[in-house]
Amino acid sequence: MKKQAASAIDLIVFGFLLDKAMNAYELANLIIEKQVGRFLKISTPAIYKKCKSLCAEGMLNGKIIKEGEQPEKTIYSINKKGEQKFFELMEHFSAKITPFFLDCNTFIWNIEKLEKKQGLKMLKNLHNELTGLKQWIIQHEKEGSKNISFAGEAIVKQYRMIISTLLSWSEEIIEDYKKIK
Repeated sequence: MKKQAASAIDLIVFGFLLDKAMNAYELANLIIEKQVGRFLKISTPAIYKKCKSLCAEGMLNGKIIKEGEQPEKTIYSINKKGEQKFFELMEHFSAKITPFFLDCNTFIWNIEKLEKKQGLKMLKNLHNELTGLKQWIIQHEKEGSKNISFAGEAIVKQYRMIISTLLSWSEEIIEDYKKIK
């Protein structure tokens, strides 16, 4: 039997369903509302697919309900097998850091194929994007500090620090890029 890979999406779904049972639409909206996708790679279609697959694997219970003229919907709840998997994933992700990949590195890898003026413009675009992200995070920290959980606060702080480092890096590579012939 093939061993299932550890999935961050599984962990997110389990975590929210530990709080309360809900359908995939409610779960996806909660993830959007909490801005989880801003910090973790997770999409709305992935949530729908994940709920169905975890239910099929016996880790979630699915109860089909129909209210009035509305179409049927499945309310998902975590069961004992799902709770066990939740704790296994928590253990896995607490003890293993995999290298993370920044999509902008594919741009950096190919920058020398551009005319210098184009490359410099794009490096400045990257720097501006990082600046905007840092401002958003700082604003998010200020506004959300009273309404955010410990976990949310820790993740926001981590991203602020990473973005600050990436900003310093982008400033350095812009200067380095200016020097190449």
